[in-house]
Amino acid sequence: MPLTVWFTNKPPKMGRKGICFLVLTALFLIVGTVLPQYVTITRTDSVKYNVFWEMEDQVPAPGSYVRLLLWDASVGCNPCSIVKRIGCMPGGALTNNGTKFYCNGKFLGQAQENDRHQPFVFNGTVPPGRVFLIGDQERSYDSRYFGFKPLRDIEVVLRPLF
Repeated sequence: MPLTVWFTNKPPKMGRKGICFLVLTALFLIVGTVLPQYVTITRTDSVKYNVFWEMEDQVPAPGSYVRLLLWDASVGCNPCSIVKRIGCMPGGALTNNGTKFYCNGKFLGQAQENDRHQPFVFNGTVPPGRVFLIGDQERSYDSRYFGFKPLRDIEVVLRPLF
């Protein structure tokens, strides 16, 4: 088509379907660039939820789900991002009776006896600035094996979505 003909022809009119398509495409582009910054998706079954909303500026509390980096060559993490639940806060009374763990008398979980990881052994007050993290699954690799983690290592508090 000659260039002069192209410029003299009127552009085609856009119908309702075309406008809807453009609006939805723009909306998906906006959502696709903004939402991932606030969503954490787990790739393991360590916790009972898989999709979390990141709660900026929320203070970690007992029972809060949190995301942090784990540096542990024994499980192939150098580092890997993990999601766990806070089982015991600084100042809490952490006890373990054999392989069963309790915080202030509340049952947290039981460590599995295996050759790969030895259970963490501790009876006393959780040290200042440290937390005991727990997964929701009984086979979760958590503080029952790697012990306390510093509060400062927590990147963000998470709210479970599903």
